[in-house]
Amino acid sequence: MLIIISIVIAQVNLESGMALAFALPVGFGPLKWPCGSENMGGYKNRLLFIPACSVTATPELTDPVTTVADLVTATGAFTFKESGDKPLFIYATDKTVKMDAENQGETDGQSFRQFGEFFHPGSKVENAAFARKVNNTAGYLILEDPDGTQYMVGSPGLPCTIKPAFTGGAARTDRKGFMYTFEADSFCPLIILGTPIDMDAIENPAGS
Repeated sequence: MLIIISIVIAQVNLESGMALAFALPVGFGPLKWPCGSENMGGYKNRLLFIPACSVTATPELTDPVTTVADLVTATGAFTFKESGDKPLFIYATDKTVKMDAENQGETDGQSFRQFGEFFHPGSKVENAAFARKVNNTAGYLILEDPDGTQYMVGSPGLPCTIKPAFTGGAARTDRKGFMYTFEADSFCPLIILGTPIDMDAIENPAGS
């Protein structure tokens, strides 16, 4: 009798679309490497920064998780407080954009620290002013790898923080400009932006 009742309850839940309490979470899968896979290191020399204070909504990790991709993919879009606002475009010297993730925390409480850097050349007023403003402004940083995949550093409640530093060089051949280092805590080693942002349109807006 108990078995029959359980089957009836499960059938009712399925027909009503309710999630079953005994539904299994997404499990582990094999890690394969197809022949001919491309895996160029590094990132493109352009980034986007979105101050947390300028938005009311951001892409977030999918919940509930139904596929493996949901574990590391942020869906949705940035909603800005002011009409016409958009992510801030940042040019970086080629081969200076870097992002890594290290494990942190104690056993049974581990997470990831996403961190990296990028370099913007020169000592122009705009560069120095940006460094001063971003120095204490948390937000979200968007990076793009060679195949076009975009990554978001920072999430609601766990934003990305950026620390600028200037170097003027000593020799005529030394690098001159601002090095920006960034970091954010996350459950994920990296967060993929589910809906990529059109960086070309932001870098070169129509009519500019």
